[in-house]
Amino acid sequence: MTRRIAGGIAGGVLFCSVMYAGCVGFLWANETRIVFRSHISHAAASAWMPGGMELIEIVAADGQKLETLRLDAGDPAAPWIVFFHGSGHSIRNPRVQGQLDQLRALGYNVLAPEYRGFGRNEGTPSESGLYEDARAAYRYLTVERRVSPSGIVLAGRSLGSAVAVETASRLPSAGVLLFSPIDSIPLMGSRMYPWVPVSLLASSRFDSLGKIGRVRAPVVVVHSPSDRWVPMAAARELFARAGGPKVMIETTGGHNRAGFDNVDELRAALSAFWPTTAVDDSESGGWHGPRASH
Repeated sequence: MTRRIAGGIAGGVLFCSVMYAGCVGFLWANETRIVFRSHISHAAASAWMPGGMELIEIVAADGQKLETLRLDAGDPAAPWIVFFHGSGHSIRNPRVQGQLDQLRALGYNVLAPEYRGFGRNEGTPSESGLYEDARAAYRYLTVERRVSPSGIVLAGRSLGSAVAVETASRLPSAGVLLFSPIDSIPLMGSRMYPWVPVSLLASSRFDSLGKIGRVRAPVVVVHSPSDRWVPMAAARELFARAGGPKVMIETTGGHNRAGFDNVDELRAALSAFWPTTAVDDSESGGWHGPRASH
């Protein structure tokens, strides 16, 4: 009887161990698919482009061709916002396009590159690949369009926020605009899968929490308390580590719409750091937006 009980316990432990190893192995083997979700972006790759959006092609240093959206605000002197979208999204997604158009309506020129392996682009996404795609967009503006780094704001949502932070930590810019930012992939994964040693297994890091302190330009963080992917505490910690002038906007919209359900707070924060001729001071009583928080 004792042997039967011991055998049953041993069998149960073995079964649980095999199941655990299988689940961990599945997550490890599918890391690229889980982190980037580029397969979802293919469904949004429609051929239709809204008016006022120009589809151009830029080329990364490794030869990767990247579809890119360009929206001109009509003012050559207006700052450029380079926008990096989130995991599973695409520049051909109507919601993404609508948000880019809202930024243009605020008086900013906008450039939004599609990552390799996303939308209609060939290739396979990777952390280093997305960083190279970001540098390609930066080179397009600074070399081909001869835009000064002081006229470039690096922006991103979710996974794209990490691309913006990485780029800003290495290249000069006017500042960083982060929508629903992540802190890092290991930290994100640990919250989603607390039973998996994600910090040991993840090859993709996207460690904004460790890099944001190297960004000395102004930082604007936009986050929603109803974000179901990134807790507000994580966004506040990221904001706290930013070393330069900074503003944090806690707003509605969840993970995918924070900052765009009501753009008044966003307009004020952007005009405080990166004013455009679209900002009419006479209508706002001479108010220039919020003061930077430190």
